[in-house]
Amino acid sequence: MDIYKEYLETGMLGSYQPESAIVKKSDSGASFAVFRDSIYTLDDDTCTREREMLIKGKRFIISSVFPLEAKTTATDKMLALIDADLRKDAKSF
Repeated sequence: MDIYKEYLETGMLGSYQPESAIVKKSDSGASFAVFRDSIYTLDDDTCTREREMLIKGKRFIISSVFPLEAKTTATDKMLALIDADLRKDAKSF
């Protein structure tokens, strides 16, 4: 899909397209996804990702900061959250 058509359909510039991601490795060996519409800054221990989004005529700059060497993965955190919710639900019965 071309960028203009994407904008007309979504109302956003730089919509999330995981199929367009490129996986890169930092000097420390950490892997991260690179998207065409983002700017990346690598520090000693973090990767900062910034992107600009235009939503319904309003401009937003989104910044995300990720540790290069995370203690746990996002999947591990999600599974822990699910487990905690299941334990909470089990106690309520």
